[in-house]
Amino acid sequence: TSGSTGSDPYHGHEHTAKLCARFVSHLFACPKVPPPPAPPSTTPTPTPRLDHFIAYALHRTRLHQSVTFAALYLLQRLKARFLAAKGSSGHRLFISAFMLASKIICDDTYSNKSWCIIGQGMFALREINQMEREMRSYLEWQLNVDPTTLRDFESRVRHDFASLGPYRT
Repeated sequence: TSGSTGSDPYHGHEHTAKLCARFVSHLFACPKVPPPPAPPSTTPTPTPRLDHFIAYALHRTRLHQSVTFAALYLLQRLKARFLAAKGSSGHRLFISAFMLASKIICDDTYSNKSWCIIGQGMFALREINQMEREMRSYLEWQLNVDPTTLRDFESRVRHDFASLGPYRT
């Protein structure tokens, strides 16, 4: 089924989506829902909560979990480069990192136009393109993640963000 399943806003990805949302929100002090976009808005529907947004992205892409955790690793790398960085939109941060991680890890990946759909129409194609360029630039093209490092990172994130907090810094 495409689109939202009214009965399950997590599309079967509740645990991972909540874990990712807690990680992103903690790392960048993001609100659960970003501020409304400036008119003219490309979002005719209300902005989904971050955990629902992430769940939908996981559902639509059906990418391996290593891509999800590589995205979180890239966000941690971004935060390490810009310690004072705060995020007004965890949605924008997550989709940018998830898109880059998929392009680095997967041979056959989604087009940026597809990422507009995965992003539930929150971002126009020009925004998706800009977000990708900016994220690559902010990370100084340091996009690869060593598999052993990724396994260790995933294990730490699963442990540290399994509950509602407080979280280690």
